[in-house]
Amino acid sequence: MKNRTLRARSAVPALSILSLTVGVPLQAQAIEINPVVITGARIEQPLSQALTSVSVITRQEIEKSQSPTLADLLQGEAGFEFGRNGGPGTTTSFFLRGQNSINAVVMVDGVRSQVDSLGSLQVLDVPLSQIERIELLRGNASALYGDAAIGGVISITTRNGKGTPAAYGSVSYGSRNSLDTSVGYGGKSDDYRFNVQAGIKKTDGFSAINTQQQPTANPDRDGYSGEFMSARVEKMLSPDATLGVRWQGARSTADTDNAWANSPLDTQQFKKRNNTLGVFWRQAFSSDWISQLDISTSSLTYEDIENGQRLSSYGLFEGRQNLVRWFNTWQAAADTALSFGADVSRDNFKVDRGNAYDMQRDATGIFAGVTQKLGAFTAQLNVRHDDVKVENHEPGSPSSSNRSGADTGLLGLGYAITPAWSVTGTVSNGFRAPTASEVSKNPQLKPETHQSSEIGASYAVDSLLARVVYFDTRTTDAIVYKPLQGWDYTYESVGRVSNRGLEATLRSQWRGYTIKASAVTQDPWNDVSQKPMDRRAKNYGSLDISRSFGLYDAGARLYASGERPDGSHTLAGYNLWSFYASRKIDDNWTARLRLENAFDKQYQLAYGYNTPGRGLFATLQYSPK
Repeated sequence: MKNRTLRARSAVPALSILSLTVGVPLQAQAIEINPVVITGARIEQPLSQALTSVSVITRQEIEKSQSPTLADLLQGEAGFEFGRNGGPGTTTSFFLRGQNSINAVVMVDGVRSQVDSLGSLQVLDVPLSQIERIELLRGNASALYGDAAIGGVISITTRNGKGTPAAYGSVSYGSRNSLDTSVGYGGKSDDYRFNVQAGIKKTDGFSAINTQQQPTANPDRDGYSGEFMSARVEKMLSPDATLGVRWQGARSTADTDNAWANSPLDTQQFKKRNNTLGVFWRQAFSSDWISQLDISTSSLTYEDIENGQRLSSYGLFEGRQNLVRWFNTWQAAADTALSFGADVSRDNFKVDRGNAYDMQRDATGIFAGVTQKLGAFTAQLNVRHDDVKVENHEPGSPSSSNRSGADTGLLGLGYAITPAWSVTGTVSNGFRAPTASEVSKNPQLKPETHQSSEIGASYAVDSLLARVVYFDTRTTDAIVYKPLQGWDYTYESVGRVSNRGLEATLRSQWRGYTIKASAVTQDPWNDVSQKPMDRRAKNYGSLDISRSFGLYDAGARLYASGERPDGSHTLAGYNLWSFYASRKIDDNWTARLRLENAFDKQYQLAYGYNTPGRGLFATLQYSPK
């Protein structure tokens, strides 16, 4: 750090779509080829110099893509796949480097996102209008982020105030009677930075169930509605210190179809509420040392409803997480950067009926890392120690508790062959402690352990950044589901899974075109079943090409996936084409248009469930510059 003032990065909003009245001549900005990233080493460094495999999505790219959800936005990134049981708000699982979402970490503004008692991440519903930037770290990151970071990390930075305070907003309408609106107000005033935002989203949807595959389920249209609010305020206490508060709240109702319904007349709903309140303090102790303390509390509630009544098996789920994180970066010398800190969390999970339980999960971690440049060489070392304890607090239930911990590490080395060409390599180990739900069924579970290695080559010039990475990952003592008599079940630490493959990514400006591309070939394998892992494709990739024409911006996006197993079934491969365009009306207004699944491709992300067909959506955005 060259100065003592605290800095916050903001991406420039994108200029984008549709033909309207003539305004002032403006040029849309191209994507940043080599942005600064933090996730891969917990320190700031150019993307081209990161030893781990990282992708970046800026605010500009979010707006240009017009993706409806976070999962849809990430689908074009190497290493990321997802499955969904129907439309928006239904059960969504994703995979990083072939690892299930239970083996991934999502960070929001540097704070670990809450999970439920099954370890399922509850962040994919974050409205894209709230997000300023996303970093996607592929591969094992336990030495940086602790328990369950085996597959990688999704790091989300929310929008903050900048410039003169002003209102902004957007409204979108399109196929299936889909409405998406958001309004906000933010900026800088004296020593304050602030941003507040609220929005609603609804759609009539489509039938989640495939009636040919699941004839007992209700074939009606399954809609979705949701509301969200967020607020963030920062106060500069001095040139060296900042105090801030952030809050996010959301609730949603999704109509779903139960594949095990007894009648086609049965109706199902999934209702969810979550809230997060956090306080953070940043202090620059010197020109080279910055420290941050985060304290947050979050709650998560959801209900499974059938024919207007809570399901008897689970009914109401309630979860709460309290977390404290202390994090430091120190530029010890011109070529030496260090990071260190600690985090502590307590999670409480409660189910009120049927398979009822009251579980508590405590986790502590300490970590440190160093990145060192020695001429053409760059070295990275990260170490971490974690302890996790899970206890059953259900009155009258047999005592069940589980304690596990691990020492994890990551070693990376890079060599710049020329100013443009470089090679990198990393080796690491990781772990995942049993979830509260798993411990409630089997207190004797061992933690999953993980070994990972990768080697890559990259080429970086002003207008192009390309990277190819070979990875090899292996997990032992993988925790697997085991059915028992009737509807009963348990979990066992007997599994072995592996994945190896090749990833290629590209960010480029070429003859006025902006190009993003990715391609993955992999072999996700379950050694227990001696079969490929469910819902993972051996081959998939994406291509996004766009170009600006004065006031206009237009592009096309292709996502292609090969066939994937899903239990005893096989999901066919598919290609999805989407087209988007925008038109700058004046300095403040932009019109956008998106054609989704342009060729009305029929495909599945989960056996027995449908996906949306062709859709046309228009957006009007107000964003003062």
